[in-house]
Amino acid sequence: MRLVTPQQMRRLEELSDQNGVSYAQLMEHAGQQLSIFLLRQIRQKKGGKILFLCGNGNNGGDCFVAARLLSSQGVPVSVGLLCGIPKTILAYSMYKQLGDIPVLSSIAQIKEAIGIADFVVDGVFGTGFHGTLRPEQAELFALASSRFCIGVDIPSGGNAETGAVVPGTMRCRMTVSFGACKFGMVQYPLKTYCGEILVADIGIPESAYQQIDYPMAGITERMIANFLPSRQPDSHKGQFGKLLCITGSERMPGAAVMSAAAALRCGVGLMRLAAPRSVIAAMCARYPEPMYLPMQTDEKGFALSANGDMLLEEMAKSTAVLIGCGLGETEETKALVTRILQEATCPVILDADGINCVTGCIDIIKEVKVPLILTPHPAEMARLLHCTVAAVQSDRMEQAGSFAREHGVTLVLKGAGTIVATPEGAFVNSTGNSGMSKGGSGDVLAGMLASLVAQGIPPTNAACMAVFLHGKAGDCAAEHLSEQAMLPTDLIGELPGLFLKLEQRRHLD
Repeated sequence: MRLVTPQQMRRLEELSDQNGVSYAQLMEHAGQQLSIFLLRQIRQKKGGKILFLCGNGNNGGDCFVAARLLSSQGVPVSVGLLCGIPKTILAYSMYKQLGDIPVLSSIAQIKEAIGIADFVVDGVFGTGFHGTLRPEQAELFALASSRFCIGVDIPSGGNAETGAVVPGTMRCRMTVSFGACKFGMVQYPLKTYCGEILVADIGIPESAYQQIDYPMAGITERMIANFLPSRQPDSHKGQFGKLLCITGSERMPGAAVMSAAAALRCGVGLMRLAAPRSVIAAMCARYPEPMYLPMQTDEKGFALSANGDMLLEEMAKSTAVLIGCGLGETEETKALVTRILQEATCPVILDADGINCVTGCIDIIKEVKVPLILTPHPAEMARLLHCTVAAVQSDRMEQAGSFAREHGVTLVLKGAGTIVATPEGAFVNSTGNSGMSKGGSGDVLAGMLASLVAQGIPPTNAACMAVFLHGKAGDCAAEHLSEQAMLPTDLIGELPGLFLKLEQRRHLD
């Protein structure tokens, strides 16, 4: 599913107009698609009255077209003007074609119409909305939200760029988005106001989409199924990668165990775990599969930079390195992480404390000569950017995309609607749930991602695959354990079933 910002959508419309599909035709197509969708809803309910709530912009124009087409087929429709007569030339032109369709302009009339409508269509504010709602608008939206409300392009009151909402934002059961889904609609809290999202083709030429700067898309199961490495009958372990994990400390052994266990479950051929002896003892008791590299530690159990020579020697034999999970943030670990990055000879996945160790010398990232993937949660991202978590969350795509472009890395900004940002474009994940908001979930993701990269999957593909399956594992765990009681380790147990389904799907395709 394509995703666009409001600015990109305006550019698409401009390019479309330049390539023979005019703005007027786009509006007509949008209204046609909306009317087709509404007819389908009416047939399912075997009839119904439709009230279009319209603003004075082009969103209202889309509704005027749909109202006209539905009325011509005998559907009882009415139009409520919440912001007066349309102000754009296009919308006004469509408004003048309403004929004898009832047009309501007073708050009292609109309230009464909402009360008897079977469907309320929200075409008040579009992707350019900013500011706040007037009290009477918020009151009408609250009333309309109690009906079967359908959003036109985006629920009124939502920010199509960031996913923010203002008080009183319309709550829709479904939202029909034109041309492409707007990025803010797959971010929270706006996502919860959209209901089911449907994307309608309005005739924008494919060539226009190809000209969009920094393209974005949603991650789908079909997409990631194609990334799964093929395992031939005569394969051997050396063909599926050699992963080096530099993780853990005596205070945080669980992070090393969870990341390593997740990596094993994602199919890597060989794994070496470099960790303090106490961590190795805990891991080896449960998982005998890896090779173990005891690291020298300080008196508190954190790795020393003196491990560098041994780790660089092991890295030379590896196809990917994971560093950070539970490593700790000391002067010695900072020096160790810095050296690994400076002398890396294979892709590096930098997670958790690995990220924290470079926040004071972030420009070192630009000097890394191998593919680098960072997996920060919002607080870690804020440390990287030297800003607040609120600033990160207020515009996640801008923060992630800008960082990826500036530093030439793949960046996985975790959280609801996880973003995989690269210098060329971005992908957004839709799987997962609030039950995953527990310490350790990120370690599981880091291990999964490192395992996939070690197997030779390109970093962007591996990141998309990892975040999708990580979230899907969380959804599966929640189904039979509940979001409240599920644990990050439960995600690892769901991975075999998910990979089995992917393998079966690939054989069928």
